[in-house]
Amino acid sequence: MGLVWLAKNDTSFSALRGPNYDPVRAFCASVTTASRNLNAGSLIVETTLDHENPTSASLLHCSISGAENNLFSLVIDADGSVTAHLKLGDAVCHLRVEGESGHMQTQLRVTFSWDVESNTALLSAETPENGALSQAETNAPLPMPMEIIDALLAQKPHANVDGRVTFMGVSDRIEPVGFTPSIAQQSLIETPNGPMPIENLLCGDLVSTADNGPQPIRWICERTVPTRGLFQPLRLRAPYFGLKQDVLVAPEQRLVFENTEIEYLFGVESVLVEARHLANNVNVIRETNCDGSIKLFQLLFDGHEIITVAGCQMESLFIGQIADHPELLKSTLLSGLQPGDVPYHKEIARPLLRSYEAMALQTGVIH
Repeated sequence: MGLVWLAKNDTSFSALRGPNYDPVRAFCASVTTASRNLNAGSLIVETTLDHENPTSASLLHCSISGAENNLFSLVIDADGSVTAHLKLGDAVCHLRVEGESGHMQTQLRVTFSWDVESNTALLSAETPENGALSQAETNAPLPMPMEIIDALLAQKPHANVDGRVTFMGVSDRIEPVGFTPSIAQQSLIETPNGPMPIENLLCGDLVSTADNGPQPIRWICERTVPTRGLFQPLRLRAPYFGLKQDVLVAPEQRLVFENTEIEYLFGVESVLVEARHLANNVNVIRETNCDGSIKLFQLLFDGHEIITVAGCQMESLFIGQIADHPELLKSTLLSGLQPGDVPYHKEIARPLLRSYEAMALQTGVIH
């Protein structure tokens, strides 16, 4: 089924779901008809943190009285800690991720996933801007009542979605966390045999890199995401950045900039800049004309590489030393790799500009 989503200040979920909407039918593959429970799925919430005036907030809350008292809540504390609490009668699933103030950024994505058959429930908190990821897990999951899901998505009177929630999505599968693919399908990747659409590449294929010549692809990450919230793609417009055609990328995709002004401003020959920091409604615009979802890809190599996408230099997937953390690895799109096959990326291929440094690129450095 994939994600159903609700974005604040966007089309209401009531309009999206239509007059004959039945939440059980939407998730039919994973719902037990008798109990109307979703036995496996993920709930994704995005919010904005206020560093200057941190406060606790109940991001989601739904309480249903009846034969069994069912309750779900998702709470964020002032220190950035996140708690998910699901109660079905006397049974409780409670998970908490401690806040890491040093990693707290403006935007936070929280994913609560459960799979009754696999005996696992997972709470993840990640900051897409710097890739920080924290998790808590239990082997005592509970199914999620469809009545709670429908009440939250439709924002019924007995359910509350806090105003600080900027995006909410529900899926009938365990959604990966951490590394998000960031280059849209049909984007042309430069290879020794010429440009190839990224979706046609296979593991083992050679890709041309700026620093190390042709390099074999070790893994290809692929994911379909909604075009809402922090997932909303950006359009890089040709002929800016050396592009031969427009390319859609995720906001966190990093581009390479190199010229004399870069060296003058930052003391290095070239730098990486996240696409989100370049959005200006001229050469980098928020894409609003795509369908409700988009398929994104990213390529993993033995090292962090600079590749050419439709004429523009961009980074490949950077994974750091996640191989040392198998408990995190298994919840990402790299879970299909054995830990021993996961490469180590000791450093990024180019210095990365922070958001305020990237502002200098808006005043003439962009090529």
